[in-house]
Amino acid sequence: MAASMRSDIELLTEHFGYPPVSLLDDIINSINILAERAVNSIEQGLLNAPPASLGFRPPTHSAEPSASTTSKGKSKNAAADGLPNAEEARRHEIEAGTHQLETLLFASIDKNFDVFEIYVMRNILCVRPSDRDWIRLSHYENLDFAPSPAGGADTPSLESVSRLRRRLQASQKLSCMLHAEKARNASLLASLRALVAPPSPIKSEEASPAPAPLAFLQSQGALAEGGADAPVTTTTAFTLSQLQALRALSTSLRNILPDLAERDAGGQDEQERKGSWRRERLEYVEAATRRHLENVRGLDLGAGGEVRDGEWDGGGRSLGQGEVEGLEGVVGVLGGGTQGKGGDKMDES
Repeated sequence: MAASMRSDIELLTEHFGYPPVSLLDDIINSINILAERAVNSIEQGLLNAPPASLGFRPPTHSAEPSASTTSKGKSKNAAADGLPNAEEARRHEIEAGTHQLETLLFASIDKNFDVFEIYVMRNILCVRPSDRDWIRLSHYENLDFAPSPAGGADTPSLESVSRLRRRLQASQKLSCMLHAEKARNASLLASLRALVAPPSPIKSEEASPAPAPLAFLQSQGALAEGGADAPVTTTTAFTLSQLQALRALSTSLRNILPDLAERDAGGQDEQERKGSWRRERLEYVEAATRRHLENVRGLDLGAGGEVRDGEWDGGGRSLGQGEVEGLEGVVGVLGGGTQGKGGDKMDES
């Protein structure tokens, strides 16, 4: 396709609001529909016509032909028509003839309307070369196409176009988020309205639906009659309006109270088991730590685990009388030897 023809098509598309070739397509489609209807009408008229008017005469039964002649006639007709009787032969001929007519007609339409399309695109739906530079469409009126001065504020640039594109994308994203938030708020409001919706009156003897959990908030009762001038009346009316809901809540709490008591008992037993297990673990850790500090580190620990100053503050184990006498003898021997022999040496040193 030449560049001039392409520009003409773009200009005419902008002017008409649709491609020019779509107009030609609609015309050709309309002609095809009319041709198909004409062929169908011809076929239906031929099928409704009597067979004799079309040259298909029914067989005569005036004389009884011989068996050989009958068999030869049937075989000859069957060979000539390929069908057993005149009715089927008529239908076959009509369908074959209308099909050939339809083929020839549509081939002629395609050939002639191809020429028509080329003629219209080149001579009718086109713009003369001398007029291309002077055509201005109606939606371009009062527009200034004069080039702006170089470096002006209105001069488009890559940065300005990119900035506008980012702003457009951000606006579209914000719009999507706001629509999603609006949908969520609408769903939440619908749920809340269902919670506080007053019960609808029952016109028939059907089962009444379950009331909304917070429907009692809508029953004002005598609250609308009171006000700041009569606070006691208003408070009393509010209390009376909530008695029904409080009574229902109290009944439901009484029903679940046995289950709560069983859960509390089971929870206490579980806590006691956990406490005993933790206490045993703590005692084991303390005992192992004490043995390590006394045997490995050599620390002197008290009853509460405190570290002593190195002197023995607690009582030792009880000694027997024989052990005490033996210790006294050992001390006497050591003391006597030191006084008799080693006393002078110690003084000399």
